[in-house]
Amino acid sequence: MSVLIRAAAAYLVLLAVVIAVNFIITPLYHPGGDEPFTVWEILNWFMAVGMVIALAASYVDKRRVDGDASADVKRYIEANVVFYATVVVFLLYFWNWFSLLSPNNQADGQFWAVIDTLMPVVLGVIGCRMFRST
Repeated sequence: MSVLIRAAAAYLVLLAVVIAVNFIITPLYHPGGDEPFTVWEILNWFMAVGMVIALAASYVDKRRVDGDASADVKRYIEANVVFYATVVVFLLYFWNWFSLLSPNNQADGQFWAVIDTLMPVVLGVIGCRMFRST
């Protein structure tokens, strides 16, 4: 089980780096206008998997801390902040991605900037916490 957790943690950290780098360099390679964002279209599938893993891992960590009577306040606040931040990014991501996939394509480009800024932070933090827990 430890190997699986480490693999998931590595996936999250690597994904966080890829998202952050791609977010920064997108203006350098994308021509603008109505051209499709093909790199993001492919990366979105990996991001979806990463968000599901992150939500599950942060939930498990939160439940562990909530059930531990000896947990200190700092650890309690950390686990809850990470969990609820993950929930926020999860909801924003899937709402905007499903809007993008819909026939009307009503995705809001401004939300992508928020999502692609917050997601690497959330995934990186959860990935590092998973590494430390094994």
